[in-house]
Amino acid sequence: MDRQKLMLCGLQISDWIGVVEIIVTSAIGIWIAVTVQNNLTKSRYLKEYFINEVKDIRDLYKSFINRLYKSEISAIDIKDWFKVMSERTQNLDKFLCEEYCKFDSFLIVSKHAEIQQKITSMDEFNENYKAPTISFANSSKNEILKLHSELSCVLTQRIIDINSAKKRKKKKKSI
Repeated sequence: MDRQKLMLCGLQISDWIGVVEIIVTSAIGIWIAVTVQNNLTKSRYLKEYFINEVKDIRDLYKSFINRLYKSEISAIDIKDWFKVMSERTQNLDKFLCEEYCKFDSFLIVSKHAEIQQKITSMDEFNENYKAPTISFANSSKNEILKLHSELSCVLTQRIIDINSAKKRKKKKKSI
């Protein structure tokens, strides 16, 4: 009678152990696949967000430099634009350093500060501060172009850094 109880559906105990092993192994495999996929998706989404933010900064700078070249902007507008961009670059570099361990701190911020300092210390900026627009001399435009080129390199490097970065492990908060 014991032998008949153990043989359900014509399967022996060893067959049932094999079936349970297949089910458990499959469940673990599915759980691992779903967990890994979710983590990769979250990580890629975060990287894409940061990359898009770097691209936005690059595009805003292109537009800003074009306005400088065409003498379509006042000193007050330049000063205000630099304030906004300072906040934006500081936030970006701050969050990148928090999320990824490999970054040089404040790479974008330091280049932005250098550009801001150079432009706001140019003679044309100070002499025409209250004028409706500023016209920079060709030598100043060349210097601005060089700084913009350096910033473009910094932004490209930051995109490369983001793509190759590994997420920083978060410390668990103790209660």
